[in-house]
Amino acid sequence: MKKLWPLVALGVGAFLVFGLFTLPASAALSFFHPPGVTLTGVSGTIWNGHAQAVRSGTLHLGSVEWHLDVLSLFTGKLGADVKVTRTDGFAQGHIAASPSRITLRGFNASLPVSALPPNVIRGGWTGTLNLKLAELAVADSWPVAATGTIEVSDLVGPANRPAPMGSYKVVFPAEGTAAGGDTLTGALTDNGGPFAVNGTVQLNKNRSYLVSGLIATRPGAPSDITRTLEILGEPDEQGRRQFSIEGTM
Repeated sequence: MKKLWPLVALGVGAFLVFGLFTLPASAALSFFHPPGVTLTGVSGTIWNGHAQAVRSGTLHLGSVEWHLDVLSLFTGKLGADVKVTRTDGFAQGHIAASPSRITLRGFNASLPVSALPPNVIRGGWTGTLNLKLAELAVADSWPVAATGTIEVSDLVGPANRPAPMGSYKVVFPAEGTAAGGDTLTGALTDNGGPFAVNGTVQLNKNRSYLVSGLIATRPGAPSDITRTLEILGEPDEQGRRQFSIEGTM
């Protein structure tokens, strides 16, 4: 009888492992999902699954497909390859989550500016947001490290007085800035449009930000905005004026 116990234990263990790996995603997510997140049309398993629609509060994320990384669980992290599909864009990459930080690697996305949370951009601005990030680390819902490029193209706004504002790019980290520390700095340039811009974007761990640099108008720039820039002071010999925008989120 004693010789049978190892076989029984092995059989029970194999059954539990099989059950875990084939656990329907709908069953698992009915007991556990992030607070405020709603998933509908869930199929597949907890390890390789799909949700037809995912919402976070009033924000519609789109359909989501995931493939969990089993090995990452042994390091105390939850890792997964995730792909988000929308009718107006997509996002995909690898996510590694721990109790204190979320890290995205190989993250690519193309989304309308209107898809961003309301607290990020207000006033009915439109445009396309493109991200190509080798790495992005977020702690307490705030970026603390980044390597890659963020672009906004064909920016128009605000809704009450829409005007073409051009296209812009931020490269993280900015050349000559050190990794780590309390400030994440990116190099800001324009990608064409009515304004020539050269500056930096600084994100501080206390959730404050500073966008500063030099701005000049190009031929065809909206006349009302050109007049508004005059409050920045006299331009230099190249027609550039210093500007800064700061705040907290």
